[in-house]
This record gives sequence, C-alpha cells and structure tokens, in this order.
Amino acid sequence: MARRSKMEIYMDILKTVAEGRRKRTHIMYGANLDWYRVTDHIDSLIKQDLLKKTDDDSICYTLTQRGKEVLEYYNRFRNKLHEKDNLLPYEIYSHEKTKSWGKD
Repeated sequence: MARRSKMEIYMDILKTVAEGRRKRTHIMYGANLDWYRVTDHIDSLIKQDLLKKTDDDSICYTLTQRGKEVLEYYNRFRNKLHEKDNLLPYEIYSHEKTKSWGKD
C-alpha cells in the first residue's frame, strides 16, 4: 500500500469535515490519522484558511469558503482523471486519433 501525499491527507481531512464529522476525534478516524498528525494537519489547514474552529461549546471545525472551493476543485480534477480510466483501450486510441486528425 502506497503512502499518501500531504495533499491527499489534506483532502481526506477536508472531505471528512464536509461529510459532517467536525470533531477532532471524528476527523482523526475519518482521515485515518493518529492524534499528533491530525492536530498538525488541522493547524496547517487553519493557517491556510481552509478550515476554521467553530464557536460551539466543544471544539469543532468547519470548512471555510476557500476550503469548499479547494475541495470542489480537487473533486472535479479527480473525476476528470477517472473519466479516462473508465474508457476502454480502443476508445482512448480512437479519441487520440480523432484529436490528431483535426490538426492536419
């Protein structure tokens, strides 16, 4: 199993919060991180204005507007990559052929 990049970990945290799991412990389990790492990553996401603490009695986190935009952009990008994965080899080949024919 490959290790996740920092960006993948950040996106897992943002997705977890977007799904409604807002407490640090819930984020820790949702993003599959230990307490120390989730604390560091949450602090980093707050500094980047992607997450913010809520003013509730318990410590919870929500996505900022910028965090929502980043997560949406990431999901669109990932979906575009998977579109090509879902094509059969002959569809990829015929699509590439069509693109190259239009250049003549």
